Amino acid sequence: MLSAKRFAASAVVVTATAAATFVGIGGVAQADVPVWQANCHVYNIFNTGGMANCELPTWHQVKLTCVAWPVPFVYWKYGPAQYGQNQSWASCDSLNAMVGIEVIQA
Repeated sequence: MLSAKRFAASAVVVTATAAATFVGIGGVAQADVPVWQANCHVYNIFNTGGMANCELPTWHQVKLTCVAWPVPFVYWKYGPAQYGQNQSWASCDSLNAMVGIEVIQA
């Protein structure tokens, strides 16, 4: 009988712990905001690379517009998708090849 009570008590504790983990008792989850409202910043690095980060919780990535020579053609480079204040970095394939930089929703 004693072992049945211990088993029932441990089952209740395990279930409550799992429910608390699933619900996320550690805090209230905030919804992601659109990238244009997340106070995102982009930084040009010597016209060759760039990085972006956002102040509010959102998935974002840096998008660079690059040009290749001698026959000019435009291509895009994307940084890895990052969340919130994490930095997304990318660089063009040659020096002074970057002609545009922006942050986009990932």
